[in-house]
Parts: sequence; C-alpha cells; structure tokens
Amino acid sequence: MIRGSAQMNGREVHSGKGEQGSALIIATLVTVILALLGLSYLMMAQTESTIAENERNAATAMYVAEAGARLVTGWFNDPTSTGYLVPTVGNVDRTLRVYDNDANPGTARVQGVSGDATKPIYKDSTLTTSPIFDRPYRSDNANTFLGVETGADAGFPTAGPDLVVSAAHLTTINNTLFPNFPKPDLRARISRIEVYAPPSANIGGTLTRLGVATIRVTAGVFMYPGTVNERQIATRVVKAVVNEIPVPGPVGPLQSCSDMSYNGSFEIHWGTGSALASSDIPSNVNTKVATGLPYALNDPGTYYSDATPHNLATWAAEPAINNNKIEDPWFKYVSGGSITSLASPPAPTTNPQPYPVTYPGDGQTSHSNIFQNTVINCPAFDYNLWKSIAQGGNRGNYYYSYGDPNPATNTNNFKLDGTGTAVNFAAATSGKSGIFFFDTRDGQPPRGLYSDTYPTTNLAPAISIASSDPWDGMVGFAYLNVATFQTTGSGGIGILRTIIPPGEPFDGSGFVNLEYPGDLTDNYIVRNGATTFRQFYDAATGIRYCTDADTCPQSATLGTASTTGPKRDDTGLGFQTTTVLDGVMYNSGTFTATGNALYFGSFVAQQGVLDGSGNPAFYFDESLVKGNWPRKGMNMPRVIVSSWQTGL
Repeated sequence: MIRGSAQMNGREVHSGKGEQGSALIIATLVTVILALLGLSYLMMAQTESTIAENERNAATAMYVAEAGARLVTGWFNDPTSTGYLVPTVGNVDRTLRVYDNDANPGTARVQGVSGDATKPIYKDSTLTTSPIFDRPYRSDNANTFLGVETGADAGFPTAGPDLVVSAAHLTTINNTLFPNFPKPDLRARISRIEVYAPPSANIGGTLTRLGVATIRVTAGVFMYPGTVNERQIATRVVKAVVNEIPVPGPVGPLQSCSDMSYNGSFEIHWGTGSALASSDIPSNVNTKVATGLPYALNDPGTYYSDATPHNLATWAAEPAINNNKIEDPWFKYVSGGSITSLASPPAPTTNPQPYPVTYPGDGQTSHSNIFQNTVINCPAFDYNLWKSIAQGGNRGNYYYSYGDPNPATNTNNFKLDGTGTAVNFAAATSGKSGIFFFDTRDGQPPRGLYSDTYPTTNLAPAISIASSDPWDGMVGFAYLNVATFQTTGSGGIGILRTIIPPGEPFDGSGFVNLEYPGDLTDNYIVRNGATTFRQFYDAATGIRYCTDADTCPQSATLGTASTTGPKRDDTGLGFQTTTVLDGVMYNSGTFTATGNALYFGSFVAQQGVLDGSGNPAFYFDESLVKGNWPRKGMNMPRVIVSSWQTGL
C-alpha cells in the first residue's frame, strides 16, 4: 500500500484530523459566556428586586409612621374617651419628661417629678385638672409641652419627651389599624410614639414657640412577626408639629375692613363692632344701639375712672346703676373714620368719643361705648394659607372650587375638591362642622372690588340664603371669596344651638356682678354685692354653666350657690337659641345686612358691610379671644399639622 498525500489538480488534500474538537471548544466557550451573562443578569435582577423590596418596605414603614402621626393629631382634636384610640393616663409614660423648668437657658434641664410644683410632669394631676392632650396648650409648666426628643440632652440619654405611649397601647393601635399588614409573615407596625415641645425660633429677639407640640412616630416592617425569628428589615421616623387653628383673633361679632353702613336695629352684641374706615349707624342710638359700661375719655380699651375716685367698682355700686338694667355690658363700637349719622347733639363732631361719660349715667341712655376716628385693626386672613389648610386632607377640612370650569360663567355652586356634582353654599355647610374654603372663580387670590365684573374681579357671585332655603347654618370656620353674603327673610334657617355670653367685666378696681337673663333679652341687671346663682346644663356637650356658684359640676349633677357672696363668673350663663353660625365667617367681599338671622361668633367682611335695611343679629363668642376656641362640642379640628418631616 502506498501511503502519502494525494494531489488532485496539483493541490494537496489533508485529512483534517488535527482540527477535530475545535467547534466543541468554541461552543463551550460561548455557552459559558452566555451562562455568565445570564447569571449576571439574574444577579442584577435579584439585586434590583431586593432594592425594590427594600424601598417598598421603607415606604411602608414611612406611611405607617405618618398614619401614626395623624392618629396622634386626632388625639389633640378630641382628647376625650370619644376620640379614636385615645390613650388614658395609664397608657402613657410621663416620667421621662426633661425640660427647662425655670425658663432660664443658662440652667440645666431637669427631669419632671410627679407632684413637685417646681418641676411637675406633663398634666400633673396635683396642679391641673386638664386631661392629657387637652387645652390649655400654652400655660404653666404642667399644661405645656416642654420636653425634648429622647436623648437630646446628654445628661438624660434615655429620657426627654413629655409623654411616651406604652407598648400595650401601641399593640392595641397596631392590631386595630394594621392587622396582618402587608401580609401575615411581613408586618408593619408603630414601635414608638413620643410627644414633646415644638421647635422654637428667635423672632425679633424673642424666643418663640412654633407650635403646640412635636409628634415623633417610629414605625418598622418586621419579618416573621411574633416568632423567635422575628427581625426588623425597615424603619422610618416621621415628625409632625401641630399648631392651633390660626384664626387671627377676631375681637368682635361684626368687623368691617372697610366702611360699615348698618341702619336697621344695630344688633351687635357681646363684643366690639368695628369698621376700619367710616361708619353709618342708626342715629337714634337710645332705641337702636345698646348701652354699655362707662369708658374712659377717648379710650375704648379702658373703663372710666377719675380722681374722686370713681372707677368701675364704684360705678356698679351707684344707686342709678345697682339693681338696674344694662343693655349690653360688653358692647362697644369703634370706627376708624368718622361716624356720619351721629344724633344731634352732639352731631356734627370729630371727637373720638361723641358721648363721653357723665358719671354715673344710667343703663338706658349712656353711650360712652361709641368711638370714631380711633385706631382699630382688622384681622387678616391669608388666602394661600387657608386654602392649603382646606386642601390638606385632614378630617373636617373642606375645599370647594368654583362650580363651573369657565370662570366667566356665573354660578352660585361649588365642587368639593374640584370634582363631582356642584352644590350651593347651604348644601355644602348644612349639618357639617369644620374648616370650609370656597375659592374664587379662577382659583387665584382675590382681586378687584365686589362691584366689578369678571375678569376685573375674580370674586364668585353673591350668596343669598332665603328663609325658605334648607340651611341648618354652619359650625366652624368658613373662608368665602364671593361678592357679598347675606341672608333674607325670617325664620326657617338655622338650628337650635347653645350660645354662651361673655364673663363678667372687670378691671383692677373689681368686677361688675351681673344677673344674666338666660335668653336674648338685653336685660343684664347689675347686682352689686348680691349673689345671683343660676345654672344651665348643655346635655349635648356635658358642660354646665353657673353664675355665683361654689360648685358647678361638668355633669348632670346640679351645682350649688356661693356661700361667700358674689364670685366673678369667667363665663356667662349659657342658653339655647336658633343660630345660622357658630364660629367664624370671613368674606373677601362684603356682607349685606338683610333679614334677621342670628350669628354667634364673628363675621369679618373685607370690603365692608352694606346696608340692606335688615336686622341680622351678631353675638360674639368670647372663647375666640380667650384661647379655648373651638369649644368642646363643635366637632371641628382644634389643631392642624403646620410642618412635616418624613423619611427620617
């Protein structure tokens, strides 16, 4: 056999045995590379999944913490047993409180001690009867949140807050709000709630508290909850600063930030009626304007006194005054400009006090409570602030946009949160309580005069509620942006509510002891030195109102009369009557004085009060200036969240 290579056509032909297996190697390499790529992509996908899961768990923890902060905010708004999941005193620890008990930054903080008046714990029962989370918020050490965040003071590494919610109550909260959430083997829950002082800032050289309290809530997500393998895989902290509802101090039942023209019976009671500019009030003051207490010459802020000496106390003891009627011991009227309708005499006059005191005067014709050309302020209600509050999503806050998408179209209807069926003002507020905001035509801050047309003004058309309309009135605060607001006719609107007269007037010389009529009659009798015990119980709120009492239980139990003579009553004798308002109404436009509806609280008209030849009556709610508005039973927020810190 001949071995060797064969040639065909001059070319050498090889057998190829030396290249056998190369394709397998290449295929293997490609397979390995693809496998590595697949493995890397799989690892990347797993990493992305883990990141996404961690982000989801962190977001879940944050949402749970925020829900906890909103829950605690609700405790401020309703601190009674009717509030949702409100803890009792036994459900919180108040012994951890660390604070500056002497208001001296130069001294060290101390830890509160129960029963120690020099450094009490929060809501120490030996110093206050106010429950936890209840008013007063800004008072003495026992009632004010003054503590710090846990560990903020190095001298007390495990203490600080005014109160910390107990583990047992946290369990109740978690089982109620987050049972098996998001799933049985992966559960989110609140792990700590503490409440302490709000932040402070130096404003004009004064350290100012920027709220009522700080709420700090810690929440986490736990794997295998309730087992020996339980472990926490996410945690978040949320802080919320709560503040009182920022009603900017209405000081009277009817206030005009412009002119006032009101020529019906001048039914302004229990406080200061005012106009920033000129006024046109009834000229027959003895029959249409209430008499009041004697005021110092040209000074609506001070009661009368002289060198004799005569003062408020001696005035109340005068035979012409004692045991006689005063139509309204709290009423006065202050006009920033002139009063154009003064009776003659003294008209015309530019004197700030047209009817000065002729001591002692009497309760039927004395009008030293009328002032003109006198500096007076008008409360400012910020459009953007109140709009943001109404849109904040909290319970009891209602935002209504203009009811037609075309702002040039005239309509009296509004849409809740800008959606759904448009309703009128009466339907939006009747039977509800809270904060109501009715926006302008275009959702921009109010502009133009009430008498202009769109687009010169963006105020919504006038609101007029007739006696035949189904309106129970409103409770709370309403911010209106309409050309004018008015009610017409008599009867048919409003509902029976309890209203409360102011407490007895006083100054440094003493107080005026009054016999309250217990109704709307202007029949307040001065009872100098005589005890006039009376009481009224409001079953709806559980509040009892007493005058000249030794005991006045806040329950159905009757009070008892004073055995030591007259006592100054800080609150008048409440009674019930039909009202269309229990609260505050502000309008960027005007108010037109028509009809004879009764308003309890305060109405502020930015562009003035117009005469409509009606007799609406305005009675001031003194709680607006005493720091305890909204009152118990109004079922509206007491506080709002003024700032949030999330994702900590």
